[in-house]
Amino acid sequence: TKEALLSLGASSDALRNLRSLKLKEIEAVDDEVVSIILNSIGGGSLEGVDLSDNPQLTDEILSSIRQTNVNGNLRALQLSGLKNLTAIGLEAFFTPIDGLPSPPMLRKLDLSQCSFDEVNDAVLILAAKAASFKRSSTYAAGEDNPNPENLVSQVSSKGLVHVNIIGSGVSDKAMETLAATCSSSLEELDISFCVNVSDKGLGYLVSKLGYQFAKLHIWGLAQLTEDFLDGHDRVEEGGLEIVGVWMKKSGGRSLR
Repeated sequence: TKEALLSLGASSDALRNLRSLKLKEIEAVDDEVVSIILNSIGGGSLEGVDLSDNPQLTDEILSSIRQTNVNGNLRALQLSGLKNLTAIGLEAFFTPIDGLPSPPMLRKLDLSQCSFDEVNDAVLILAAKAASFKRSSTYAAGEDNPNPENLVSQVSSKGLVHVNIIGSGVSDKAMETLAATCSSSLEELDISFCVNVSDKGLGYLVSKLGYQFAKLHIWGLAQLTEDFLDGHDRVEEGGLEIVGVWMKKSGGRSLR
């Protein structure tokens, strides 16, 4: 019940050193519950947060998560299915703001099945930049996506590793930034039902990523053609599993 969750959060010591918080698909979970529980976690020890499939949650949880991450230890954030999150809230979460802890340097990001228009290029670009920039580097909060070629010299060797943005509105612009910021870190990407991503954008991304990139999910991307499926840079070398491709009876590949 909500009362039980609030009681847990009100306990001064029970959650003090918690490293992973998972409150997934719980009817009683709302913004108040999340805020109180996160406020009870001291020392900035939290490394993972999973609040997926709690439809009552709004942008208010983003502020609570950001303020709890005082030591910058948060590495995994899973907010799948939270339809009330907005682009404005998500952009603010990943933007440097005076008086708040720095944006999280995530390794795992799951914004799948949120609102199509709210998880957009600007959100993913800011998340990727926050995850890969050295803390000594700064960037303008309102800056548009910079030239990807210029980003390479500015980023550290770290960056996003697992990204799930199923059903989002991201486009080739976000693919370019992932290529620039996560070339040596990204291992798995799920862009299923991201209808704004093209052969060109996805092909560019694959061409720039290192061989640690091992799994790509592309269910529902009917816009992709053989130009990507048979022409991307990893076709000959192998080692990249593409999930969402099936074999036609004629022998050619297609997408579901």
